[in-house]
Amino acid sequence: MRIGIDLHTLTNLMQGSRTYIYNLVKSLLGLDNSNEYFLYFPNTATDPNILFRQSNAHSRIIFPSSRFIRLPFSFPLKLAADRIDAFHCQYMAPPICPCPYLISLHDIIHETSPQFYPPGLRFLMHHFYPTSARRAAKILTISQYSKGQIAEIYKIPEDRIVVTYVGVSDDFRPIPDQEKIKRVAERYGISGEYILFVGRIEPRKNLGTLIDAYYLLKRDRCIDHRLVIAGMQDPLFRDFHNSISAKAAESRVVFTGGVAEDDLPYLYNGADLFVYPSFAEGFGLPVLEAMACGVPVIASNATALPEAVGDAGIMVPPENSEMFAEAMRRVLSDPELKEAMRHKGLQRVKLFTWRKTAEKVLEAYAEQK
Repeated sequence: MRIGIDLHTLTNLMQGSRTYIYNLVKSLLGLDNSNEYFLYFPNTATDPNILFRQSNAHSRIIFPSSRFIRLPFSFPLKLAADRIDAFHCQYMAPPICPCPYLISLHDIIHETSPQFYPPGLRFLMHHFYPTSARRAAKILTISQYSKGQIAEIYKIPEDRIVVTYVGVSDDFRPIPDQEKIKRVAERYGISGEYILFVGRIEPRKNLGTLIDAYYLLKRDRCIDHRLVIAGMQDPLFRDFHNSISAKAAESRVVFTGGVAEDDLPYLYNGADLFVYPSFAEGFGLPVLEAMACGVPVIASNATALPEAVGDAGIMVPPENSEMFAEAMRRVLSDPELKEAMRHKGLQRVKLFTWRKTAEKVLEAYAEQK
């Protein structure tokens, strides 16, 4: 087969989508030597040929990067010229496609929790995502929760929706080099013991509750741990970022900004605890990354997060700062509990590999022959 894959999310702010498609393609190429892959990069990509160099991978530039030209005009022409048998796109598909397509739709939280999205973006997703999904040969999503929501809200038969759980890169593992861990932490303004959150700074991540819980924990227990929020500011939510920064100013909270991919495993390894209080997630990959590094996890019990956490972490209602504070206190004050959670987390992440993801996706591709 000649398989085309849309890689426009490699260059945007959606870290989860970027991580997913990069690791999926990398695993597909490592697993599959029989199919030909045509990888479509936006013209804003930096030398795409250095990312995937296998002999059955062919890089293509789609110009211009604007979705309003790329999807209706550039993609149909490129797909036809490359004689693509099946096209794998992200979120939105060309309105006219010369071949069957599969669409990755990680979640539709904009439908179930619209308050977390600015009006313009919400309008775009609400009007174009369902149309693309209903015309797709298969929909690939990343949790049973998302599959149920897509089937119910978009009225799509469940047998056309395939759950391809995310995997965890081998880069995320327990690291014994304490000196390197300390140096990386200091590079981001972190000193001493810390509690970690990783993710974009946006309303959906529920950072206000996390900061409130941290304040309660410090007030009642006088802990020395810092709270570290590692993630980039989303330009769509500048006011939210400013309000969270003001709220955190008196509580010794460290905002690292964006973190280099090579540094992230070290930041996880340096943490005594990882807390992920998100209101809504399609899955919640940072939870697995923390577990893979041997860090105990506390997360909200909302949406798809129970599928990620399983029985390996502590789950709390997302709006309850008191319960988050109590859970944090329990883990930080009980070495036996902390070690048990560490062990369970390391076992749980073995269920999630990018090879398993790629195998599931390959099955979906093969059905288009």
